[in-house]
Amino acid sequence: MSLKKCQQVEIDAADPFKNDVLDRKANIEILTQFITSYEQSIVLCIDAGWGQGKTTFIRMWQQYLKNQNIPTIYFNAWESDYTDDALIALIGEIGLSIQELVGEDKTTAEKIMGHLYKLAVNFTKAAAPAMVNLIIKAVCGSLTDADEVSKASGNLSESLVKEQITKYEESRKTLGNFKGALSELARCYADGDAHKPLVIFIDELDRCRPNFAIEVLEKAKHLFNVDNIIFVLATDKTQLGHSIRAVYGQGLDVNGYLRRFIDFDYLLPSPVKSDYIDSLSKQLGLSEDLNIKPPYHNYTLLNILKDITHLYKLTLREQEALCNILSIVMRTINQVITEEYTLLFLLIILKLKFPDLYKSLNRDNKSNFISDVLENINSQYSSDTDNDIYHFEFLECMLLSVIRPASQFSYEETIDDYVRKYKLNDVKKQKLIHSFNMVKGFEITIRDLLRIKNAIEISSSFRLN
Repeated sequence: MSLKKCQQVEIDAADPFKNDVLDRKANIEILTQFITSYEQSIVLCIDAGWGQGKTTFIRMWQQYLKNQNIPTIYFNAWESDYTDDALIALIGEIGLSIQELVGEDKTTAEKIMGHLYKLAVNFTKAAAPAMVNLIIKAVCGSLTDADEVSKASGNLSESLVKEQITKYEESRKTLGNFKGALSELARCYADGDAHKPLVIFIDELDRCRPNFAIEVLEKAKHLFNVDNIIFVLATDKTQLGHSIRAVYGQGLDVNGYLRRFIDFDYLLPSPVKSDYIDSLSKQLGLSEDLNIKPPYHNYTLLNILKDITHLYKLTLREQEALCNILSIVMRTINQVITEEYTLLFLLIILKLKFPDLYKSLNRDNKSNFISDVLENINSQYSSDTDNDIYHFEFLECMLLSVIRPASQFSYEETIDDYVRKYKLNDVKKQKLIHSFNMVKGFEITIRDLLRIKNAIEISSSFRLN
């Protein structure tokens, strides 16, 4: 039984949706129809949280557009974060992509790029370190503070101020030329088709340094505001908002600020709960092992895993991490019996999403740990959720048995106390009674929990690159 690790989704050039287990094709087709209906420049934001598959989504979309003969450029903002100037990084990425063009389009594009490099000098930090951002904002009419010019100028000597004013005047004159050259370049990419946009994907913006992320937004919106150039940002807007507030202050209206740069938002739909876990279990060779049923349950371990993963709203990346740990535990450690796998699933999830709670599991903290975990479960799970499924009631009863073993206490009393504490309804109470009758034959002890935790920690010593 060889160990495997989760692999990145391979984007097949001929069929970009060949390995699409999340059924993103319909989303991409709708978005393609949307962006190709605009001749003006727009900025579209694909908004999703960390680990929700944004990069795979836009890579899949990029290949789909290529197959439709729509030109694209992919710019990983985080990989360019080491540079001091976002404009240099953006133009550099465009320059590299010219190598994909052929014939006359490539020759023309190279000439235009040479012209763009010269024009861009007026908008780079190297040209005017103290005033460049002020110039960009002034040229594009987006100054936010009437005193901003005087504040910036006050820090410079008179001669330097005159020099920067001259630079500003030159920038106003060259802005039109810069955009004109970009428009010509877009036509080269579109093979002369005036109705075909050049789509520039910007990825990982939410991972960049705050100043760099803001610069990318400003340059993309103001300097690249050219017909038939579409920007698609793949980012977590909540995290991006934190970056913006880090620069402009916690009192800033982030949504209002971002509306200046982003024309449309598209919230990437969450995947169906079962799809990705199914795919990962097959990829890691776990399907057969997870297709067994615990003695107290009518559902397979795989179904239990999918439901608990859905309950805790694990991101795609967290699901990968969970399955990697699970794979190592199942392949290398024979310390977890079938009846305990539901607890194994739960502890791995706690390790990933609630590390402080997970770390608090120790022999001297038994009661507090169980109480905190039960409270955690109830905060995630409504008592009227999935009324025909008992996964979580089995889990709750196993945890209750750690501090109140059924052999020593009346399970009716234990359940009554638990129902009262969390104000649970009668349906939930009956499910707990049914579950307690099933699990009381194999009581769980603190020693069992620590053994499972030890198995998880041994798996953590393996590094999957």
